[in-house]
Amino acid sequence: MMNSETDYTMYWGLRALPFDNVPDPRFYVPCSQHDTAHRWLKYGIQTRKGMLLLTGNIGCGKTLLSRRLIVGLSPDQYDVALVANPALSPNELLDEVLSQFGLDLVRSKAGRLQTLNERLQANAQRGIRSVLVVDEAQAIESIKGFEALRLLTNFQLNDRFLLTVVLIGQPELRHRVAGIPQLNQRIAVRTHLGPFTADETTSYIAARMGAATHRTDVFTKEAAAVIFEQSKGIGRLINALCDHCLFYGAIERVSRIDDLLVQRVGQLI
Repeated sequence: MMNSETDYTMYWGLRALPFDNVPDPRFYVPCSQHDTAHRWLKYGIQTRKGMLLLTGNIGCGKTLLSRRLIVGLSPDQYDVALVANPALSPNELLDEVLSQFGLDLVRSKAGRLQTLNERLQANAQRGIRSVLVVDEAQAIESIKGFEALRLLTNFQLNDRFLLTVVLIGQPELRHRVAGIPQLNQRIAVRTHLGPFTADETTSYIAARMGAATHRTDVFTKEAAAVIFEQSKGIGRLINALCDHCLFYGAIERVSRIDDLLVQRVGQLI
């Protein structure tokens, strides 16, 4: 009986856990809809749009895509702040924005905005684009929180915004934004992530394995088909099922993961 992660990784010859449900950019897998979303967001940032919106179903890779986006923005050209938990009051949200930009906190709202404006102006003078990424934005507590973020897009020069705000969240975020006309009108780019198709699921599994080991044939095509059927193409569920299959397969000392093993594991989780 295996009793350690080391046994698990050594059995399959893994350099890392390929199906860990953490947003590790090393395991970003290109596919049509993710690449399209990435290109639109990159375009919006490069052209200094004011607000961008990325939505997606739970577990479909929004956070991983956002981390890949951030990693791809050179620190020499971009000043990026990430707010990962925006379930805050409007004042606390502004404090978190300043904190993530590495700025000192100040007591008054006017002082907060002035401090941030000075940073954005300084970046613009040096040719650096300023970007604020707000993950799980559907968790913003109130309309006033969204209004606080909208006001940040008022920092402008005559020909461009000084700050690009990227809102990322579950599908309900689209409805919340649509219910705030003054915010909705500021959204320059909108993109959405859905579940993987059957073919994308097969490619996803092989690519994640390829990022962790030289073997991309561990999961048979039949196994991938059952994984798609059981997960409905949702990345987070694919990861959980594949991870359990690798663990169970190592215990059973199999050389490949087939459809029968996936079915057995699926009954256990």
